[in-house]
Amino acid sequence: MGHSGGYDEIVRKLCGDRDVSVMTSGGMKRFGASGELRVNGRMFAFSSRGRLIVKLPRERVAALIADGVGRPCTMGNRTMREWVVIGPERHAEWPSLAAESKNFVKSL
Repeated sequence: MGHSGGYDEIVRKLCGDRDVSVMTSGGMKRFGASGELRVNGRMFAFSSRGRLIVKLPRERVAALIADGVGRPCTMGNRTMREWVVIGPERHAEWPSLAAESKNFVKSL
């Protein structure tokens, strides 16, 4: 199973929530993502180059980076403090992090 299969699995799981939608490459693209996951119209997760990128509270992002689970998400020379990059080696944690991200963004 390729890593993109893991992301497809997350998409399938989270799309059971009626507030979740997937913006595919035919729609508006942000961050060069394909198949962005959105809740109530706000993006909370996407996959890029075999990695999962999720939006979480700043403190949580900092903790994940400190623990070596995630890496900072940079766009050009800006670090996006509420976004964290989770590599394929943490594939097993993708579903729970994506769900956590969905709940965070939904609560905003």
